[in-house]
Amino acid sequence: MSKQPIKTDSQLKKAIKDTTKTTAYPIAGYSGLEINVRLNAKGQPVADFRHRYTHPITGKRPYMTLGTYPAFTLEQARQAYNDNLALLGRDIDPIEHRQAEKQKELADRLNTLQFFINEWIEQQQAKNLTPKTYKNYREWLAPIQSQFSQTRVTDIKPSDVIRFIKDIQKTHPAKGLEVKKVLKAILQVAKANGVIEYNPASDLQGTLKPHKKSHRPAITTPAEYGRLLNDIDSLDDSPLFQKEILQLLALTFARIGDICAMKWSDINLFTKQWEFRPQKAGGRDDMTDLIIPLAPQAIAILESMKAKTGGYEYVFYNARRKEHKHTHTQEINKILNSPAMNDSKGYKDIHSPHGFRASAKTMLMERLGYDELITELQLGHRMVNSYGRAYSRMDMLDQRTQMMNDWANYLDQLRAGKVDNVIYLTPSQTTKASNE
Repeated sequence: MSKQPIKTDSQLKKAIKDTTKTTAYPIAGYSGLEINVRLNAKGQPVADFRHRYTHPITGKRPYMTLGTYPAFTLEQARQAYNDNLALLGRDIDPIEHRQAEKQKELADRLNTLQFFINEWIEQQQAKNLTPKTYKNYREWLAPIQSQFSQTRVTDIKPSDVIRFIKDIQKTHPAKGLEVKKVLKAILQVAKANGVIEYNPASDLQGTLKPHKKSHRPAITTPAEYGRLLNDIDSLDDSPLFQKEILQLLALTFARIGDICAMKWSDINLFTKQWEFRPQKAGGRDDMTDLIIPLAPQAIAILESMKAKTGGYEYVFYNARRKEHKHTHTQEINKILNSPAMNDSKGYKDIHSPHGFRASAKTMLMERLGYDELITELQLGHRMVNSYGRAYSRMDMLDQRTQMMNDWANYLDQLRAGKVDNVIYLTPSQTTKASNE
């Protein structure tokens, strides 16, 4: 058929329908603009608008594909043609211009915050952090992604960060500060990649609402602590072993998550030691395995548990849980806060599972005269001496063994109501008293 210039959409449709071999049809009134109709592998016609023009520098005559009909319409082809003529009038090659625009679009997409969020997530996953930490990160990332994921990092200003965090702090002051920390870390990745020179989430002190963390409740007076110990001993036996877990919390003052997930493979009943990697350590290089000397009272509890769960991985085995087959930490919170304890009032806002750590540290120093160094080492905290060196958790093991035995015996005295009023002063208190 003769190639008549196409003026209307109906003519275009008819030309495509009638085409049996590759044919280019000119578009009437637009020199160099045409619709090229070809047959695909299935024999079906495919029509592409293309523009042939003269390169403003080389004088060559390239074809530029504009789009495929019908997704790209005849009217859009005419507009694209006129846009190309405007570029050529400024000695700009349309194909080179389109390639440059695509590169800019790609660069903009790679410079959105989401790109660096993904990179930051990969960095965190490589650290082998605890499941709780990953859960917290997901919670803190959610508002960041909602607000900034498609924003170019170069467009994020300190004022944007301040408004964003302040909005969160209206209802969640502490969460707002955690979100700010994560946003700052993500933007730091962009800075490390040379995309931004200044981190807009840095140096915002004084602009955000501060949040003072409240300490988890803990009993630190001997008489009340003795009543707590008796309440624990009076609990009924349970398949979740809440009584035994609470007893070991008091004796070892380890973290509740580590107690619940205690493994038989980490316990040496011969050396009377429990050696494990704290859950809080995750993949951190600055935290090593912790050794807890086990007093005879703790050994007795573990020996009784050996007959019940010795054939399983976990000391406090729970077959009902799908993933981690041990008693959940929340069960310990529930029993402490339940009417089964404290004359049916429970210990809510009075004492918590984490509170056993504060109780032990306070009474070991005030009532038994142990210093801060040895108690901090036993808590698994890193202590730095005057030379800046962190003490190893393996240090003072013999002294810590004696301390844990003294502590267990002291708890027996409290259970029996033998409460003294002797308070040992710390070195700083002693100095203060001598100066008064």
